[in-house]
Amino acid sequence: MSRRSYRVALLGYYGFGNLGDELLAEAYVASFLRRGAARRSIVILSNDPEGAKETLGVDAVNRWNLGEARRALAQSEVLLLGGGGLFQDATSPRSCLYYWGIVRLAELLGVVPWALGQSVGPFFTRLGRWLARDALKRCRVLQVRDKTSLSLCESWGLSPEIGHDPVFSLIGAFSAFLAPGEGTPKLLVNLRPHPGGLLERFAEAVSAYARDFAGEVVGIALSAEDERLMNFLMGEGKIFLSRVERITSLREAAQVFSGDARVAVGMRLHFAILASMAGIPLVVAPYDPKVESFAMDRGVPLYRDGPLPQPRSPRPLFITENSAYTLRFLQ
Repeated sequence: MSRRSYRVALLGYYGFGNLGDELLAEAYVASFLRRGAARRSIVILSNDPEGAKETLGVDAVNRWNLGEARRALAQSEVLLLGGGGLFQDATSPRSCLYYWGIVRLAELLGVVPWALGQSVGPFFTRLGRWLARDALKRCRVLQVRDKTSLSLCESWGLSPEIGHDPVFSLIGAFSAFLAPGEGTPKLLVNLRPHPGGLLERFAEAVSAYARDFAGEVVGIALSAEDERLMNFLMGEGKIFLSRVERITSLREAAQVFSGDARVAVGMRLHFAILASMAGIPLVVAPYDPKVESFAMDRGVPLYRDGPLPQPRSPRPLFITENSAYTLRFLQ
């Protein structure tokens, strides 16, 4: 055991107000704590370090402050790229460049890089693809969360393990927050910004389905952009919703997905994962390959065009821990 202060520096798309990413951080911290790590042995590189300290009770630094990030890494044994679609260039290669740079910095400081719970791609530039491959090949442990990412990494000559999204490991806490219904059935709807026509087709199909639903139709926002989008579409008459509700924590998510929720239709992966954990019949729109992989693994219908498919309950999944690698690291 070295004299470094932290056993792990945790890095993902944390602190940007997206519930899915915040649940990833919560899942990893909870996993380390279950395995006997102390909170003081974990540091998070976040866009909102004060928020991370308050909600997770661990040290945190500003991911954009190179001096703070370097000092945190220099005191850490492992850099853990902790879940999500970190390596993709759908908007630009900047995300790939940032995480590649942090991996290289960690190596220069003698820190071992790991990548767990990753979705890799899609890529539209040579630079983004090269940065992702170079960063991931440097990770001593590489685990992906879907078969599309597995195939891509294998085509690069890498040998990743495949596992489930880390948020599934929160199912115990999530289930404890679930409550009985109060009587009014709810259809839960999640939309997120997406170019190319899928969003518009999906909103139209959801509205047609919602008009025949005997209950309340609630827009569920996992981020501020979801909230703005659904309020805008509702105001324009392009989506049939009773209201839009923003959720920011696991407890709030459990309240939303509790007994009154009868059907869930949405786009974001972690909306689908929460519905799956609650056992709610589900339809997802595959705006990203990771969502399509989830739907295929869990046996739920995909929306592509036309009327909404009949929602179906996801196949059960028993998860108690995201990965044995956490245990291996802490031993």
